Amino acid sequence: MKSNQTKSLYFNILFLSVCLLTLSCSWDRFVISRVNESTIVKAKAAKELLDKDKITIVLTGTGSPLPSESIQNSTAIFVNGQFLVFDAGDGVAMAMEKLNLPVSEITSVFITHFHSDHFADLGEVIDRSWLLGRQKPLTIHGPKGISDLVNGFLKSYQSEFYYRTKHHGDAVMPSQWKGAKTNEFAPKSDGSSKIVYEKDGVIVYAFYVNHVPVEPAVGYRLEYKGKSIVISGDTADSEFLKKQSFGADYLISEVMNKSMIAKIETAYDSINNSRLSKIMKDIQLYHIDAFELGNLAEEAKVKTLVLTHMIPFVSGYVQTKAIYKDPIQKVYHGDLIIGHDGKRIEIPLP
Repeated sequence: MKSNQTKSLYFNILFLSVCLLTLSCSWDRFVISRVNESTIVKAKAAKELLDKDKITIVLTGTGSPLPSESIQNSTAIFVNGQFLVFDAGDGVAMAMEKLNLPVSEITSVFITHFHSDHFADLGEVIDRSWLLGRQKPLTIHGPKGISDLVNGFLKSYQSEFYYRTKHHGDAVMPSQWKGAKTNEFAPKSDGSSKIVYEKDGVIVYAFYVNHVPVEPAVGYRLEYKGKSIVISGDTADSEFLKKQSFGADYLISEVMNKSMIAKIETAYDSINNSRLSKIMKDIQLYHIDAFELGNLAEEAKVKTLVLTHMIPFVSGYVQTKAIYKDPIQKVYHGDLIIGHDGKRIEIPLP
């Protein structure tokens, strides 16, 4: 009897060992497969985005400071092998990785102004681009104050940079490329633009926008091979933005439906929440209304208008049409794109 029990025990142990070995081999194959698949997908995405025969715009974040389903504001532009990032609101670094953008290839970041929803994730963009293999200098461009902002991030990441190199070694985490440098400039108050970036035919101009009391605040205009893309930043209706957007192939602009925000203001009033009512009233003063934006784009002869940083956030065809599409298309007759996180726009080059 004991002999049979012993044989049964040995058989069970042998069977369990075979099962564990098989399972282990299966997991090995699974992990190798996933690593290979991920590497191939990322390499393919990088090759496509860095293709010099086209410009690719990726709306990495289309949100605002108000709670929504969207990542805060950021736009990536791939042009002539360069990866340029405009603004870096909360959540943008991980959003770029989830979209398989080649983060290690970021060339420059351009900040429009110093509201946190436009720079909150700048430290992570600097750090993650280095962790993922950036081996080139990274420059953060912005109006006066950008150096203080970046230096603050670099100080807070000082230990992070040190420990990564100490742990993995300088060959893997070269300290030479950690952090970032800045290009600080003063926008011209007359609304004219100035060149803040120029490389291999790609030119980025900065110009003053009206986001008072937030000063300085700027927008950007990128030009390459006859194509032009304007990033509005945050701004009220402005002749400056209209002038700099004239004839643009794409205007990527913030937008607010002020009548809806006014209704929210009234609603807070009705429940005696004077603090939030005041905030809803104030924000109407330094953002551009949907109808105003439509007029501006029409008068500036913008070919395609792209909406981002939409206040309030809406979802679904009916809400989007009523709150943004209808008021804009009453006066604007070009192409209209309602932005969403991850939206890609490809511009063929001649």
